[in-house]
Amino acid sequence: MADRIIEPSEILVEQDYVRTKPAQVNPWIRFLARFVDYSLFCLALLALKKFLPSIPPSSFTKLIPFEFFSWIPLETLFLFTWGKTPGKWFLKTDLRFNNKSKPEFVAALRRSMSVWWRGLGLGIPVINVLCLLVAYQRLKLTHTTSWDRDDRVHVTHRPLAPWRLTAAAIFSSCSLIVYFSIKNAG
Repeated sequence: MADRIIEPSEILVEQDYVRTKPAQVNPWIRFLARFVDYSLFCLALLALKKFLPSIPPSSFTKLIPFEFFSWIPLETLFLFTWGKTPGKWFLKTDLRFNNKSKPEFVAALRRSMSVWWRGLGLGIPVINVLCLLVAYQRLKLTHTTSWDRDDRVHVTHRPLAPWRLTAAAIFSSCSLIVYFSIKNAG
């Protein structure tokens, strides 16, 4: 019997998906692409707040950050219309959804929700770090994440110039620091 890592969701859900060949795995580029997306979105939220200052903050945003949850519909639209998000485009990460370049709307929404739930732990401090570590380990061991496996998504990385990595890291770091500094000051 072959050694196989079983995660809880595999016990609860019957899976017939087996990857035929290992994917090129680069969890750090995937992580950085996601945070480029969050950075762009947070800057857009800052601009929106500038023009609509009367938007009241929600009472639960201290526990579950509004930014991560509100990104879900936008990410779904990006995946549905273009098959990738701006961060994935900039860092040359391609997604193949069941051998198609773009997913159906429901599949894109399901993937966005799964990443928020399983990969980011709803953005709740401490839980999100644990979820990210579990997803990282799973990706390194099995060459896929649970949300990629569930929706039969094949992720590949095209060759990437070092300047793109540097620019993405600096942009993400600076814009998130600015966003949360302004958000917490206000």
